[in-house]
Formats: sequence, structure tokens, C-alpha cells
Amino acid sequence: MRCFVDGISHSGEGVARIDGKATFIPFAIPGETVDVKIIEEKKTFQRARLEEVVTSSPDRIDAPCPYYYKCGGCSYQHVNYNRQLELKRQVVKDSLKRIGGIDIEVNPVLGMEFPWRYRNKVEWHTGIKNGKATMGYYINDSRVLIGIDSCLLISQEMEDLSKYIKDHLKELRIPEGCEIIMRQSAANQEIMVIFNGKGSSDIDFARMLNHQEVASIHSIDQGKTRLHYGEPALEEKIFSTDFDISPLAFFQVNHYQTEKLIGVVKEFAQLRETDNVLDAYCGTGSIALSIADYVQKVVGIESGKPAIKDAKRNAFKNNIKNCRFIKGACEEVIPELEEKFNVVILDPPRAGCKPEVIKAITLMAPERVVYVSCNPATVARDLAMFVKDGYNVAEVQPIDMFAQSHHVESVILMTNSGN
Repeated sequence: MRCFVDGISHSGEGVARIDGKATFIPFAIPGETVDVKIIEEKKTFQRARLEEVVTSSPDRIDAPCPYYYKCGGCSYQHVNYNRQLELKRQVVKDSLKRIGGIDIEVNPVLGMEFPWRYRNKVEWHTGIKNGKATMGYYINDSRVLIGIDSCLLISQEMEDLSKYIKDHLKELRIPEGCEIIMRQSAANQEIMVIFNGKGSSDIDFARMLNHQEVASIHSIDQGKTRLHYGEPALEEKIFSTDFDISPLAFFQVNHYQTEKLIGVVKEFAQLRETDNVLDAYCGTGSIALSIADYVQKVVGIESGKPAIKDAKRNAFKNNIKNCRFIKGACEEVIPELEEKFNVVILDPPRAGCKPEVIKAITLMAPERVVYVSCNPATVARDLAMFVKDGYNVAEVQPIDMFAQSHHVESVILMTNSGN
């Protein structure tokens, strides 16, 4: 079946209309004519497999990763990087208009000079494939494991260590089904390794110490986290602020773009030394501590126990005294706050904000709200609620935190129309 691809979905699939029905086609680029086979039909849409590219886009390139078409971790390796950024911008603009009813010009995406080897965290899975123990990624939307020897999104040091572990799963006594997480510091290139799964505390950790970048080794065995080697936290730095990151705490996976993101947050927030700032979903305090020098005080809220411990430790480590961190769910803590804030920063997980959070913030009536989102769909939904309660969407700045994938981060400035 032949069709013309004229759109892009939020997950990076080409979109065509076949007999009036939206058809989603992985690895197809807008502007191409393609032959497809329908593989799934729904009432309002259908999915198709790309059979042949009849008329190719000038932006189509050969994907450099040999696992690309099977792995599912990336969505855009077949598209040149400049066009990737254009497509992500279009996804943000379309989502805001279609879901949120917000028709606004979206700034060009802030990209990377070198959009490879940028991830500071990788999560590997282990299992049995064709009767042999292997390590790799799950194929997209499945529990099917594909063995991986290399990944172009992680550093060469993490790749070398990953390859060693994969080749010695049996000798290391790594249990089947164990999840292996690696985190690497951009400040000193040291690597933290975390083994998560039943029996992971019995792994032969000493065999990994020949890799000089390994700074610490942890296990999570039946819910209990243990340090087996090295320091309890990984050292990181954003601008001039030092951070300790514990094994389970959230931290942005792209250090190079994180500094750009925080720069945009600072710009949008228009920070003044008299400002009181609320940083909701603050994580380890990466934004709160980076802006502390510019404002009167910052209050951070975070539900994750490891992250909030890191935030407090990081404030102490940097001798920052005007930050206070509260452990708890934002939807429970914010409505009970008696303090008033003229600037609010939101950086929620992919699911976005709970309605209780948005209602509490609009009742607080801050002058400016800066929303950081990794999900164009949920942020569009949330922005519509803010607009309904008297806020204007003033500027939207996407940032490419996840090059080669369909994911895109956005920083949105909202201003209070009552001020």
C-alpha cells in the first residue's frame, strides 16, 4: 500500500492518511512517499510497517548503530540531526495546539554540537537468549531482550565496562534478570555501578576493579541497598555548584544540555535578589542550588527520599544557606504551604502535575511560573489548566536532552495576567 507521509507523531513515527485514517509508520520521514503494510487497525487510527521508501527525504541518512532498527531505544538515527531538531519543535508546537488549545510560536530547539555519547546513565537488563546468558536492552514496548555490545549514546568508558560485564556474566555470578545501572560523572569521569535484583549482593564485584573508572559499586537486593566498594555518592558539578548523587536519586542524563536548560530557567524566571522561589519536584536540587545566589530564598519539594537527602547534603556541601528542602508529594505539601512565592519552578515527571498542584499554585498567584517538561502531551494539558486560571504562556524553549530519540525537553514561561 502506497502513501505520502505528511506528519510526525510524538513518538517519532511518520504519519500518513490512508482512506482518511491516521496511519503511524516507524522510520518514515515527513515528505516521503512509502510503501507500507498495515499491521494493526484501530477504530480511529492504524499502524503500519515500512516496506520500501519510494521517494526518499533529502534528510534521510544511514543509521550508524547496527542495532537501531531492532533496539527501539532511538527513533531518529535515520534522520539528519538538523531535521531531528525541526521535527521535535513541530511535535511541541502541535501538542500545545492540539491538546492544550495553545497556539504559540515555539523557539528553535537548542541542539548539541556532537549529539552522541552524551548519556551519563545507562540501564542494562540481563536474561537468557537462545540458551545463553546475555545483557542488553528490551525491544521497545516489550520484554524481549536484545543483546547489545555497543551503544553510541554512552561514553566509551561505560561501553567498555558494559562489554566486559556482558562477556563475563557467568564468572561475575550475575543472576538472571538482574538490572545493571551505570552512572558516570562529567566532572571526573568516574563510574558508579548498581546491580539491582535478587541475589545481586553475591556478585563477584572484585573482578570489576581492573576498570579504573569504577568509583563505587552498589547492590539492591530484595529492596536493600548496599555499598560494596568506593564512595556512597557520585560527584558531579553544574556550573560552579558541586553535587553528590546517590544511587537511586534522579539526575538529568545529559550533563552538557543540563547547563543550557538551567540557563534558560534562569532567563525565563527573571530572578531578582528579593525573589522567593518555589522549586517543585526539585530532585537532588540541581535547579534550586544553581539559582540560590540570585534570590532571597528557595524552597524545594521532592517525594523521593534519596533525592531529598542528596539535595540537603548538596546545600551543606556548597555552604548554601537560603535553600530549604521538604520531603513529600507536591500535591500534598504545596496546598499546605503558608509562604508566598513570586516565582514557581516546576519540573515534574513524565506524567506531569496533579490538578491539586496547579490549583494550589494558581491560588498562590506567583508572578512567573517556569515549567520544565519532558512530555509535550502532559505539559500541554497542564498549561491549559494554568491558562484557564489566569496565566499567559509567554515563551516556549525546547532543548534536545535526548538526541537520536523522540524525547524532547521544553522550558515554558508563564506569566500571571493579573499582574
